[in-house]
Amino acid sequence: MNDSRFKDSGERIYDFLFNYNILIECPYCKRCAEGMRRNGKSGYMLQCKHCGPLSDSLVGTWGNGTFMGLNLWLRTNCCGKLLWAYNKEHLDFLDSYVNATLRQRQPNKNQSLASGLPDWIKSGKNREELSRGIAKLRNRLELSEK
Repeated sequence: MNDSRFKDSGERIYDFLFNYNILIECPYCKRCAEGMRRNGKSGYMLQCKHCGPLSDSLVGTWGNGTFMGLNLWLRTNCCGKLLWAYNKEHLDFLDSYVNATLRQRQPNKNQSLASGLPDWIKSGKNREELSRGIAKLRNRLELSEK
């Protein structure tokens, strides 16, 4: 096993929601679509590369493998739970956390994403299965980019 380190720099889940496009499953063609923040406006615009615009002003809920009521593109069953990521950047974060042999947290930073990860992701005993789940999501991401 390599000697990799993860240092919590305080990212919050909102950093991955608001700073990057969200990858969703198009409800029509079941391919990868994107949710993009509307410049200077509230809400998101959803667009599929294959079907075109899906909606131009969605405001709603996110979390637990969904975004605005639609399935995220990057989601898979893992360790008897649902492993999901909003986008490549979120997946990279999870990958670096899961595969680190040393995890360093910022003191007094309890609102960071790393501090709020569920115990099954934090557990070292799930590292191998989580790594396979992350690899499966990376493969899905790469296939969507072709």
